[in-house]
Amino acid sequence: MATISADPACCLTDSAKSQLSAVREKPAPLLLDSDINKIAERKLRSNNFRVLHWSLDSLGETNGFMGQYYTLSVRVKIDDKSKHLKFFAKTPPSTSSPQYDFLSRHDIFNKEITIYRDVVPKMGVGHATKWLPDYYLGKKSTIIVLEDATESGYVTLDKYQSFDEEHSTLLVKTLSTFHSRSLILDEKLRRSTGQTIMDLYGDLLREVGYVKDDVTVHKYSSASIKGAAAIVDFTEGLKDDEANAIKDWITKWVPKLPTLLEPSSKFRNLMCHRDVWSNNMMFKRDSAGKPVGCYLVDFQFLRYSPPAFDFVACLLLTLDRATRRRCYDRLVDVYYDTMRKELAADGLSVDDCLSRDQFVDSCEHVKGVALLYVIANLQIMLLSKEAVEEYFIQSPKLLEHVLYGDERPDLVRNQCRARKEYQQRQTEIIEEIREYLAGNPWLR
Repeated sequence: MATISADPACCLTDSAKSQLSAVREKPAPLLLDSDINKIAERKLRSNNFRVLHWSLDSLGETNGFMGQYYTLSVRVKIDDKSKHLKFFAKTPPSTSSPQYDFLSRHDIFNKEITIYRDVVPKMGVGHATKWLPDYYLGKKSTIIVLEDATESGYVTLDKYQSFDEEHSTLLVKTLSTFHSRSLILDEKLRRSTGQTIMDLYGDLLREVGYVKDDVTVHKYSSASIKGAAAIVDFTEGLKDDEANAIKDWITKWVPKLPTLLEPSSKFRNLMCHRDVWSNNMMFKRDSAGKPVGCYLVDFQFLRYSPPAFDFVACLLLTLDRATRRRCYDRLVDVYYDTMRKELAADGLSVDDCLSRDQFVDSCEHVKGVALLYVIANLQIMLLSKEAVEEYFIQSPKLLEHVLYGDERPDLVRNQCRARKEYQQRQTEIIEEIREYLAGNPWLR
């Protein structure tokens, strides 16, 4: 569906006319005139306007892995002047997609609505720069309407390119601010009621990506193991015993991710994003190209776990190996200093809530799990634009074979051959695993 206009005065765009019959088959429109009025009123913070026209236009090829994306355009009249408002909207994926079944089974779409509508206001956005887009409307199992960050200059970076030091620094500050808001809420709950954020939001913080004894998770893990083995074969310089040890380690431990990703009994758990890769963050740059703003988006996999997992996984998913090694210690400093300032602004001492030693130790503790998570998922995250369009948009029925079936190794091999950056990013994770196992031989 390309464009919807519920207002009789509105017109469907040309791209929608050819799909009019499909629109008519819908039991109800995604948005009503009353919804548009609510959205505009929340955006303008006033009811002194009249909606002249609105349309909902599909972004087509830029659809995400877990949804379909749209631009909502609204023209309003304020006094004697006309003003154009633009928003970003997201709906569940096509019902023909395997992702729709997954999303429905775990109610992930509605989870994200609740996070934007209820959890974020409870946490507060904090005292640093803004770290997520504004929320305007959510309709159960139907649509989420958010700020269109591109209107303010925010962009998603090339997922194949490693973030430089400036972007990494801002990303870590943003991630720390998000974690800090969770820590502040959790600490205040503990002190006032004896509850934790898990007590308050347990249903929202349960695992959805790696659920124990789930047939789909088992199939996905099995496919990921086969894909990882193909990546090992593409990794140059490995001795036979190293390659075999890496394959054995992945084969043994990836199926155990549902247990490994459970909340920690040793380290403090907070709300974590759990999907911190380049497509789920947006940056704003000044005229000189310096990053001055960063948003986290897509909170569908929000989870209760040590914040170290987000931190370590984020660096594995967005930085090349050389940048990680060069900047790691400084990024730990940036993360912790940001948390210290954020908590101090709310009258809390970070040392009393999450000491630096605890955070550093937890980063070391979660590294193996983060490596397993990344090698299992980066295969899909870094698919080429053409592959994403083929499997997620044009032929979603084929998606099941590469996500959950025996065709994953062929997909990975084809991607490695077709795109050097894909191969390099994947094989660098294998190098990280080789180094990790060399330093922890008892884990083999």
